Amino acid sequence: MRTVDTALALSMLTYFPELSHGGHGCIGEFFDRYFDSPAGERPETMFSGLCPDERSGVVAAMARLRESGRFYDMRIACDSTGSRRFNSFCVTDGCGTAYVVIGGNYRTGFYRSRSGVTSSWCDNFLGAVQETTIEQREILEFYDRAVSRLSGERIVVCGHSKGGNLAQYITLMRDSAEVCYSFDGQGFSEAFIKAHKGLIEERGGRIVSICPRRSIVGGALTPIGTAKRLIIKERPVRRGVLYSHIPAALFDRYLQLGEAAEKPSLISKAAGRVSVRTVWLAQKLPFISAENGLGHMGRALQFVFKGRPRRGLAELMSFDALVMLLLLPAEVPGAVFFGKE
Repeated sequence: MRTVDTALALSMLTYFPELSHGGHGCIGEFFDRYFDSPAGERPETMFSGLCPDERSGVVAAMARLRESGRFYDMRIACDSTGSRRFNSFCVTDGCGTAYVVIGGNYRTGFYRSRSGVTSSWCDNFLGAVQETTIEQREILEFYDRAVSRLSGERIVVCGHSKGGNLAQYITLMRDSAEVCYSFDGQGFSEAFIKAHKGLIEERGGRIVSICPRRSIVGGALTPIGTAKRLIIKERPVRRGVLYSHIPAALFDRYLQLGEAAEKPSLISKAAGRVSVRTVWLAQKLPFISAENGLGHMGRALQFVFKGRPRRGLAELMSFDALVMLLLLPAEVPGAVFFGKE
């Protein structure tokens, strides 16, 4: 199995907190507990609310991974046990390679940081304007702890969605990361790109950004210009861009990364242009705070995922958030027009 296929499979598994926080000795221990449990009592990924894991292909993929001795015996050198922030782990394959696998958003709660009360969704949105976010800074602590437990293995960093963004960040900030696979991970703020121009030129070529053709996450914000970019013909179980974001949609029927596409879809191009242009324009307006507006948007999504949509709607009633939402329709026509080939 290729390194990139292994990285995608492991990135899919980070959406099970029971694995990343379970203190298992190897991947096989989690597989056994999962499949030994009755179907109705098995852990679920965060995507199960959108599409059940059985239907999305996650369960079938895990069954095939379990049959593979290579995955079953992967030793977990470090995990997120005790962490309230991340859902990540580090495994060694027994053949000289270690995978530091960074989880995407899975938390549904708020947490207190040095900057006050925040959430992973807020951190996502604030990444559009801040040079470095709280979670970008703190993921380095996990990475350093994981690497300290290795014994000279080649290090591959990978992750999906927010995990892909954090994996890219690690690769730029830590020279020990030899290669990075970011699966549908978003880009960065213009402030970040400008501040780290030297590191991007030096280490950005180690990053491989892999996105489905109909990506609305991986195409958002400003990409690392020196990174390699690969567009994949995804295999979603249902129509719609959200289903394209499920990690299993990037697999082909043989559990390998899907076939390459010639170019991203129009909606993916528009998502990238709209996200960058809206933030840029909001920062130019003297009567609003783009950072405050984005923070309210992040909290709104957090409340929606906690099953409190009315509270989420109230967050969007913030003046700054409202103005930014009103800017979106103004940006869409231009993004669509200029996104055409």
